[in-house]
Amino acid sequence: MKFFILFLTIFSSLYGVVSVAPVEIGKNPGVSGVLEASIENARGNTDKDEYKGGLKVQYDNNSSYVIWAEASVNYAEVEGIKNTNKSYGHLRYIHTFYEKQDVNYELFAQVQTNEFTKIKNRSLAGGGYRFYLVHESMGKLFAGIGGFYEYIQYTTNIDPHENNLRTNFYLSYTNQLGDDSTISYVGYYQPKFGDLNDYIITNILELQVHIYKKFFISLKVNYDYDSKPAVSVEKRDFTQTTSLIFKF
Repeated sequence: MKFFILFLTIFSSLYGVVSVAPVEIGKNPGVSGVLEASIENARGNTDKDEYKGGLKVQYDNNSSYVIWAEASVNYAEVEGIKNTNKSYGHLRYIHTFYEKQDVNYELFAQVQTNEFTKIKNRSLAGGGYRFYLVHESMGKLFAGIGGFYEYIQYTTNIDPHENNLRTNFYLSYTNQLGDDSTISYVGYYQPKFGDLNDYIITNILELQVHIYKKFFISLKVNYDYDSKPAVSVEKRDFTQTTSLIFKF
């Protein structure tokens, strides 16, 4: 119940599950979605509680555009001490520019929080173009280029906020491994406009394995690098997640 209340709160503020596989116009016509959840509780030698959840809903008109919104939250305590508290939201619109998949333009908005990287609020909005590079037996590869405006509000008094313009480059790949599994990757490089020493790199690799009907197991690895984070925050972040996914 707490998760669904939080989800509704996020969406009411345009807070938009982190998508890894590229969304293709016409692949899933109509309304579809993904529900993702992971819960870990331990008692005894180690007291630990960790909750992760996400929801993605999209609409594909099967001819010229697709729009989706997604949200995720992650909260954890070890020995009664909180060590994870973050949320993520994303809203994106992709429209045909040339052919259905070859070239698309896209618009997006995103909001996220992360208590342990001292980000009280990171909001951004922008757009760009996406190019369909490869469609062969080895998988599908997309490349994107664009830009966005970014506002960051920190929890520290040393650097309370930032207003940035960033360029956005990304590669997105997916490949079907047999009938029951898919591997996907997305990588972002986001340098600040006018200062190439200030940049963000994001890498996400995911393996999804079908287990029963509409249920899948997701094995996900994230590696993030922020060249200029908040004061006393590590530049590198690495996470590995196993979760249960339901597709509808």
